[in-house]
Amino acid sequence: MEPSQHPPAPERQPQVSAQPPVANPESTPNPQPTASAPAKSTKPRRFTGIRAFLSVLAFVAGIIVAATLINQFIFQSYYVDGTSMTPTLHNNDRLIIDKVERTAALATGHHYIPKRGQIVVLDSSLVDTSGHNEQLIKRVIGLPGDTITIGSDGNVMIKNKDNPNGFNVNQLLGLDLAPTYVDSPMTITVPDNNVFVMGDNRAPGGSFDSRSFGPVDTNKIEGRLLARIFPLNQTRFF
Repeated sequence: MEPSQHPPAPERQPQVSAQPPVANPESTPNPQPTASAPAKSTKPRRFTGIRAFLSVLAFVAGIIVAATLINQFIFQSYYVDGTSMTPTLHNNDRLIIDKVERTAALATGHHYIPKRGQIVVLDSSLVDTSGHNEQLIKRVIGLPGDTITIGSDGNVMIKNKDNPNGFNVNQLLGLDLAPTYVDSPMTITVPDNNVFVMGDNRAPGGSFDSRSFGPVDTNKIEGRLLARIFPLNQTRFF
């Protein structure tokens, strides 16, 4: 008999499952560690560096803007250059100038009128006898409406509607200063929104002030002296 012919068994096809089989860790004697690819950043690294740089730049710009605003509208540091305010202030004294009162007056649409006797800083629009444009520091002597007379005796007398008989301004302010020098006796009335200023050094050539350039518009006032902070042994408020 011929051997019977059986049809060949069909080949077994590989099976594909939707999920890989989960290995039981207890049944796996030596599980091998697996590694996964690091997640890719959605932003390139160079953008991160630029962002950090811009943050630092914005911080520095903010500091500069804040310092500028403080100097312009609140407080500013100055130093004395010269002897026009001796014996009250001396060369190289370091000062703090208060601008708050001036800023508040301008913000409300008013003229800033300092008090008599206050020491103020004037802007650089006043030119001295040498042609220099420099900020000046002087004492307010006369206010709007005052009539000021400086005699050959060196006394500074002021008359106004409240004091028709006049008063000696140095005595009123408690200033122990040398006689005020003038080339010839002078009388001047201070206009509205102006002040008459002088240095405390009243000797000939001691101070370039309203005896030379007349009353000063209050718009030229940068601020008033708040404190001297250097030398340390002479610190004080004014």
